[in-house]
Amino acid sequence: MSEAPFNYAVFQRDEWHELVVPAADRDTSHVTPKVLGEIKAFNDQISMSDVADVYDPLVHYIKLRHAQYLRDREERERFLGRAIKPSPFVIGIAGSVAVGKSTTARLLQYMLQAEYGEHNVALTTTDGFLLPNEELQAQGIFDRKGFPESYDMPALLEFMNNVKDGDEVVRSPRYSHDISDVLVNEFDTFKRPEIFIVEGINTLQAAPNSPVYLSDFFDLSLYVDAETSLIEHWYIDRFEALLQQAKEEADPTNFFFPYTQIPVAEAVAGARRVWETVNLPNLTDYILPTRERADLILHKAMGHGINEIWLRKF
Repeated sequence: MSEAPFNYAVFQRDEWHELVVPAADRDTSHVTPKVLGEIKAFNDQISMSDVADVYDPLVHYIKLRHAQYLRDREERERFLGRAIKPSPFVIGIAGSVAVGKSTTARLLQYMLQAEYGEHNVALTTTDGFLLPNEELQAQGIFDRKGFPESYDMPALLEFMNNVKDGDEVVRSPRYSHDISDVLVNEFDTFKRPEIFIVEGINTLQAAPNSPVYLSDFFDLSLYVDAETSLIEHWYIDRFEALLQQAKEEADPTNFFFPYTQIPVAEAVAGARRVWETVNLPNLTDYILPTRERADLILHKAMGHGINEIWLRKF
């Protein structure tokens, strides 16, 4: 198991569970098994004990950080002698493909909505800022989809700048995992939420040829971590589940449908090649090196269970 860098305090799961708020004062009854089943990403695993032991303390920590954010804004207003336009408290969530970022993001959104109200907590992903498949093919980088150069980083940086500027309305392009492409002229619209969650593999990365990091726009950043061998296992396991689903639905527009027309072993071997030639190099060269930029790291073990929480000291 990888070791936390010296500038992180490491909490075992049971230690983290005891932090922030006495257990007797906690209430996670709004997160039912049915809700959890609807929140978790496809083929991901998460339990009610994860909610109580890890995510409930994390939500309370986020509330503390958000309260400090508001105090800092008030102090800045007093110093400047003028009002500052309200802007969202932004949470960035990073990590490899197949590690469970989407589940973490959705669960945090749901639990924070219970604290702040449904319309005050928003969630978007950076997937919508991928270049369309047609453009990736035209540039000859379709096989590097997910790498830094495959994103429209100027548009993503402009979007984040508008969010932190407190624009009343911002829009992010939508992405479909069914067709594995950006949806043309389709957007998600957000009206200055109190808390804005941004999830994606590149959320802690620098923009190519720019000194700006996406994390420069974040007020709190999380990284979902696991041993590389585990992530590979989860990636292949998810591919097999998606393959079975595509076979049952028999929808020719589904990205995975062509793989149903060849032997399963051949399809899985192809997925493993994609992992080895695309996702693994991207993780090793671009995603994992940003882990230590996160304020908090959720470290997973077998079965997607979070066994350690690394909290940045400084």
